[in-house]
Amino acid sequence: MIQSTLEIKPLPHHLEQINEPLLGYWENDVWNVQECPFLDKHYDWNRKLIFDKVHNLRLKNELKYYFYKGLQETRISITYAFMHYSSCLKVFTEFISRYYANLDSIIDIPKEKFLTEYRTFLVEKGKSVEIVHRKKSSPWMSPTVQPSLYIRLFLQVYEFYYHFYDEREETDKDCWDVRKLKINYNNTISRYSLDFSKVPQPFRQLFKKYIKTRLVIQQSISFSTAVCYLNRLSLFFTFLKDKHPEWKELNQLSRIDIEEYIEYLRHSTIKKGKYLINPDHNYVNRFLIDLKTFISYIQKFEWEEAPTKSVISLLSIEDIPKKKRAKADEIKYIPDEVWEQLVYHINQLSSVHIPIILLMEATGFRISDVLSLKIDCLVNQEDGWWIIGDQRKVSYKNHKVPISEEIANVVLAQQELAKKRSTSDTNPKKYLFPILKGKRMGNPISQDSIKLNLNKLANRCNIKDKDGEIYWFKNHAFRHRYGVNLINNGMNILHVQKLLAHASPEMTLVYAQIHDQTLRDEWEKARDNGAVRLDTHGEVIVADLAQQAEENGVELEWIRHNMDSIRLDHGFCVKSPKLHCDFLEQTLEPPCIKNNCRSFHVDKTFLDYYQEQISKMEADIEVYKKSGRLRSIELIEPKLKRYKELASGLLHIGGIFGLDKTRREYVGDEREKVMQNV
Repeated sequence: MIQSTLEIKPLPHHLEQINEPLLGYWENDVWNVQECPFLDKHYDWNRKLIFDKVHNLRLKNELKYYFYKGLQETRISITYAFMHYSSCLKVFTEFISRYYANLDSIIDIPKEKFLTEYRTFLVEKGKSVEIVHRKKSSPWMSPTVQPSLYIRLFLQVYEFYYHFYDEREETDKDCWDVRKLKINYNNTISRYSLDFSKVPQPFRQLFKKYIKTRLVIQQSISFSTAVCYLNRLSLFFTFLKDKHPEWKELNQLSRIDIEEYIEYLRHSTIKKGKYLINPDHNYVNRFLIDLKTFISYIQKFEWEEAPTKSVISLLSIEDIPKKKRAKADEIKYIPDEVWEQLVYHINQLSSVHIPIILLMEATGFRISDVLSLKIDCLVNQEDGWWIIGDQRKVSYKNHKVPISEEIANVVLAQQELAKKRSTSDTNPKKYLFPILKGKRMGNPISQDSIKLNLNKLANRCNIKDKDGEIYWFKNHAFRHRYGVNLINNGMNILHVQKLLAHASPEMTLVYAQIHDQTLRDEWEKARDNGAVRLDTHGEVIVADLAQQAEENGVELEWIRHNMDSIRLDHGFCVKSPKLHCDFLEQTLEPPCIKNNCRSFHVDKTFLDYYQEQISKMEADIEVYKKSGRLRSIELIEPKLKRYKELASGLLHIGGIFGLDKTRREYVGDEREKVMQNV
């Protein structure tokens, strides 16, 4: 919140800048909507903005310039200005002309004094001061109270001129605009400000110095991280201000202060979105880690405001609760049943949001990276379509992932739309998903709008999870879905790491944990479906997992955890890769079947493959009969017989996937070789 500071004054060049465009229509004291130069379409209503009650020319021009600039930059829409603000402006100018007619500028009024008097004036006029919002869909939630439009108009005008006249370096101010800091930031988030006014005055300069050093000079933290530091450490400084109001620095900070702060932290309420909550273990963990990082930093560089006692003696590792990490089945990714419901209802979303959601699911890009895609992000190569875009979080330029032709068509349509609607003024950076008017003109669509509209859809269309609860969408869950699907479909984890642009394999392992559970589910499914194998004479026999699980556990665990690498087109090869395959060079037909390999197994997931091959061979035999190719028939019939036996075995013989004791994988010399190589 901006504080009233009387030293900020309009200078001659400011007045020049205000007066210069106020000519013609804008010079009038009455602006009719039908004559507005920025009118983008015809309006049936006839509304006006009236400034004639203000006789002080400088104040009047300030108000005019505020509306002129807002309409020009489309921060204020024609409808909002002339339909909503017209009555507010009338009351506002009446108040100014009565109580503050001789001011040089709107910011000469101490803000709190103005608000107190203006609220009284509004009540006397029978106008609203606050608006209470109650959500019909969530009656259990406490109503939210917001300033009325009358109050908001003053606050917006005041803040506009406060920043307009304030020419200090951005980092000297108490509220920083990240757009003016000349740093890389995530412009898909609608928040731009770092407001240090919540940090008590004795410590505000110290904390601003800390954030400036790390965010602006060293650029070792992101803007989002700086926001988190501000939110978390402001609680610590508030605690110190209350406990030690005489302190100007942290030199005297003691172990007792830290212990009392931890207790204070655990019993505080903190804001999470719209709610006030008590911090859990994970919150306490983050608050204390950030505090320890801050103290360590200012001691490392020997800042004069730093505590005299070392950070180790102030805050020990035992003070910081261990962060509870999500279990594999708690990791937030969008399961198939939810995705299918979303696809079914997706046409109820805005046409602006649909391609964004499809791209999140199809590319695995973070939401900010999808929204930051450029119009020329689509590439068609000999091997198919690719999306190319920067991965801002890991500073990876031109990351490329393959996409299907269907998704490519979605992007092509969006490209045409963006080109048609954009100009060099409204979309200077050539974003694929730009905002073309309003406060965020020229930036990508806000990521918060995607999540908001997804969850509105979930509530409206009753999209539920497997437990029957309304599903709560998070944008990052689409990225998790992408990774989970790749792993569960057998892709090597290093390849998944590359597609997701993870900095290390450890980051990708979170998806592999889910994969382990999926493997077990699929294993159980295969067990229930039944499986068979060939004996040394080529006869189909039942495979018995239960017996092998008891007698052959070590080998079976290896098979379980390597199913993605041992699956062939025609069955499973469970031979260890450390051992030589005697049939590796035989490629004319599957050597596993031809040679009755004891390491070869099939289950019902391969039934379609065998039935398809049988149909092809039978069709070939008919052709050979007609052309008299008897030798070809002799060669193909034994293979057809084996395939029919395998298909029949899968259909009619019970059993489960595994190895029988007399044909266990590692025996004699083989077992010794494997054990030596482990």
